[in-house]
Amino acid sequence: MKKYRLFIEGKNFDIKNEGKVIRTGFFTNRYIEATDHSSAESIALDLIRKELKGLILNDESNPPLMFIKENEELTSFEDNLVPGTGFSWFEDADK
Repeated sequence: MKKYRLFIEGKNFDIKNEGKVIRTGFFTNRYIEATDHSSAESIALDLIRKELKGLILNDESNPPLMFIKENEELTSFEDNLVPGTGFSWFEDADK
């Protein structure tokens, strides 16, 4: 299996913060073992969907979006946590 680092951006995520629904986005890295770039992307996006399940309040007519910004094959994961967790959230101005 090959090792990959994926840098992912999420946009248009409606979440509850301090009692009100706000539109947010995020950046995150995921470290994945997979057979190829495409499989790594699929695995990473599935992991993120599972992590965010129950947090996202979007209506079906306005779904959140995720984009693979970087997909880099690595020789080693070094000191990075695999597959990684956490998000750097930002207010999404594209309302």
